[in-house]
Amino acid sequence: MTKPFLLAITLVYAILTIVTLNNYFFWDVIQLVSIEGHWYYESNFASLAIPNNNHLNIWVSGHPPLMPIMTAMLWKVFGQYLWVSSVFTAFWAILLIVNSWKLISRYFPKKYAGWVFLIVLLEPTVLTQFAISSPDFILFTAFVIALRAVLERKPILLAVGLFFLCCISIRGFFAGVGLFLANQYYTYLQNENQFSIKLFFRTFLPYLPTLTTLIIFYVIYFSKNGWFFADSGTDCHYAMPQTWEQVVRRILVFGLRLLEQGRFAVWALTLFFVFVLIKRKEKLSAVEKTLALFAFLVYGLYFLFVFITQMPFSQRYFMPQFFLLTILTLMFVVKYFNAKRIKVIICSVLFLVLSGHFWLYSDRIYQPWEQTLLHLPFYKLRTEVFNYIDENNFDYNDLSAGFSLAGNRGFIELAHYGKVVSSTNLNKRYFIYSNISFWRNDRVIELRDAERWQPIKTFRRGVIFITIYRNLTIID
Repeated sequence: MTKPFLLAITLVYAILTIVTLNNYFFWDVIQLVSIEGHWYYESNFASLAIPNNNHLNIWVSGHPPLMPIMTAMLWKVFGQYLWVSSVFTAFWAILLIVNSWKLISRYFPKKYAGWVFLIVLLEPTVLTQFAISSPDFILFTAFVIALRAVLERKPILLAVGLFFLCCISIRGFFAGVGLFLANQYYTYLQNENQFSIKLFFRTFLPYLPTLTTLIIFYVIYFSKNGWFFADSGTDCHYAMPQTWEQVVRRILVFGLRLLEQGRFAVWALTLFFVFVLIKRKEKLSAVEKTLALFAFLVYGLYFLFVFITQMPFSQRYFMPQFFLLTILTLMFVVKYFNAKRIKVIICSVLFLVLSGHFWLYSDRIYQPWEQTLLHLPFYKLRTEVFNYIDENNFDYNDLSAGFSLAGNRGFIELAHYGKVVSSTNLNKRYFIYSNISFWRNDRVIELRDAERWQPIKTFRRGVIFITIYRNLTIID
């Protein structure tokens, strides 16, 4: 019964690997993998932390540098090719498939485990983060490994999972803190609700190597670049919201990120079971209590950020949390419903989650393209656009573009390093705009001003388009 599900998932990830093997770097992966990876590669790993004043004049993200370091190492071994990141991510996909299956099959009957497996691994954000070779996919895989290690009491596996979870990005560190608290609680429950100093430190030991590594990194980072908030202005991600209207807007965005792409189905079931469990005063198992606490901690932390930061929310931030919530909620479905209802509910959730691959918003609503496979035509379109630009001898000093089109082509394509497109500058002779680009509505409206901007050529594939505009206010 299990083989068809394992085969189906493996086939999906294998096909996606082949299709995206030589795709360009995309979205935040450009910065977090390629640009920072170039610094380590070209400097021969001169420092653990990239200094602000670096020879590539790149902005430093402040995330732990494990991902760009691993990428640079792979480039040293195999060469600077796009397929290197794709194959490396495919290796992590294998780890995700294996560990997810072991975790799910442990807590679900065989006749349901395969369907749950499909729900969590065919989820749109997970699949798309895999397709773009995102660090968040590796973070998510490490999260699943670490969670499984906690529940199965495997300290060595936990230490490995934690290292990759916390050293990929700051978000992984947040998840690691939540996991530590949940791990201590699980140990407490397993010890018959008795607290023990000895058990506390034994549980802490797998976290020590990662904590030590992060302390060393941030000591070096702060000594070179100063504190995160040193230059925080009112528009900085780390600055507090300035008005209550801003807070309300952020709450609405937070809610949308939690519910979109079919996730509302799981949340509806979650709220139902919260009501039922409270009404019946049901007692939960140690695993159920631990998963519930863990989900509350990691979701609660991001909800706190609504009030104390201006950090934008992306669905990929919630992949670990949604995995937790899905597993826990479906455990209750299997526990409290009869066989017929279980099949209907699980199939309905699967259908709604899969429908998330086709969610599209109007031009006035931000479309998270890095979380849907609908963006895949973009890569060929981008090639067509720049082939057109090169064939028609456009001067790159006259070009400006939106997100994922601007910047040094070398960092995005691992080729054409001397060709740099200015970022979102509307005072250039030409502007390259795509619905992929994350752009404010007022800027989009400005491009539609026929007295100032003339569309020269539009390239389309599927729902994606790229248009080259000419600035009519600049006279030859």
